[in-house]
Amino acid sequence: MNRTASILGVILAGFALSACMQGKDYQRPLLETPESWSQLSSVPTSASPDRRPEAAWWKAFHNDELTILIERALQQNHDVKRAVARILEGRASVLSATAGLFPQVNLSSAYTNIAVSKNTLAGLGLSIGQRPGPQVFATPGSTFDLWNGALDLRWEIDFWGRIRRGREAAQAEAKAVEEDARAVALSLISDVGQSYFRIRELDEQLDIATRTLAIRRESLEIIQKRATVGLASELDVKRTEVLVAEAAGLLPDLIRLRTIELHRLEVLTGMAPGSLHLDGKPLRTVVVQPDIPVGLPSQLLERRPDILQAEATLVASNARIGQARAYFFPALTITGQGGIQSADFAKWFTGNSLNYSIGPSVTLPIFQGGTNLARLDQAESYYQQMLESYRQTILLAFREVSDLLTAVSARSEQLTHQREQLAAAQTAMQLAQVRYRKGMVNYLDVLDAQRTVLTAETQLVFTERARLAEIVSLFKALGGGWEPTSATPSS
Repeated sequence: MNRTASILGVILAGFALSACMQGKDYQRPLLETPESWSQLSSVPTSASPDRRPEAAWWKAFHNDELTILIERALQQNHDVKRAVARILEGRASVLSATAGLFPQVNLSSAYTNIAVSKNTLAGLGLSIGQRPGPQVFATPGSTFDLWNGALDLRWEIDFWGRIRRGREAAQAEAKAVEEDARAVALSLISDVGQSYFRIRELDEQLDIATRTLAIRRESLEIIQKRATVGLASELDVKRTEVLVAEAAGLLPDLIRLRTIELHRLEVLTGMAPGSLHLDGKPLRTVVVQPDIPVGLPSQLLERRPDILQAEATLVASNARIGQARAYFFPALTITGQGGIQSADFAKWFTGNSLNYSIGPSVTLPIFQGGTNLARLDQAESYYQQMLESYRQTILLAFREVSDLLTAVSARSEQLTHQREQLAAAQTAMQLAQVRYRKGMVNYLDVLDAQRTVLTAETQLVFTERARLAEIVSLFKALGGGWEPTSATPSS
């Protein structure tokens, strides 16, 4: 036993001295990225480029109802639950890849009743025990029992890093799955926000349409009364009736669109259609328009799940190269077996029943039909694919953020002009109504002024909803947004 252990130790020490991990350790590729987008705003941000917050950044909209919907969606949405299950699967694969680094030990036991053929030559039977003195062999035609209990050992010494590189690849692939789950959550939050804002936009359009219908019905009553005393023509009455019918016809379609959008929000939050009730609240009364911090650092993109997922896949492909290279080198395996064996059950557990065998074995690949070369070529080609995919993902990410920052900035300026337009249109409508009552203009001027106000209000609520939607998309594009410094209500 001691001699065997000494020989084994010498062999292991010799191999350890010559051992070498195959493949290169991963290093992030050099990339040219902009420092910031500070040209788009002028207030410093409080976001840290080294943090990857999972904070409730949607609270920047100062809407408790939206917060409740998003938190419910993160708990109940089935796509999120499936992504979490995939994370558990990825972590299990890491444990499976790590298992090869440890000895594999199995316990087995068996009972066998053996009958020796009568036609067997005498003396060529089986040994039926390990007793002191001369060995006794089973004679032809005899029968005996054989009791066995053994531990089997197999341990591959990972000198060349094949198993460790496989574990490294599995860890990176598990990280890629986790980043994919983050991407699912971010997309869900974005979808819930977009849907909620669309519902509130439709609420405001319904409010505008309802008020417009009321005003036109009131105008119709006035014109009908004026027509009875000859102060208005029948043509004015019919024109007003057309506008009343037009305003009334907008309501059913707006209600239809709101119901459909509400069904979409219900599915996003894991509820059956028809189970969620949201009271009608115009968009501008329930949502705050957040400010956009300036100088959003380019390092924020390192929080984006798609970039981190692409890099994790790149890390895994790099590790697979080292794993493929290790197949070119000898594999050292230690195998052993030890236990008790006896033909007599009463003597099974005695010291004389002990037996063992242990020793190293070396397998050197000589000819594999090109398998190892093909495996290495495949790993290197896949790494190159993932490298280009990683670079392309980063370029697209910068483009997406730049586009959204430009859009939000333009929307803010557009909102300023549209609010001025709406204020002027409302003043013009009031003047037209006063002048009409005094007989200074005909009713077409009043109708035209009312139509202008309706158009201006509709355009304003559309732009406000569009800016909110783009801010949500910007949060998503930055991999979780930023820490808001302040916010201004949309008025």
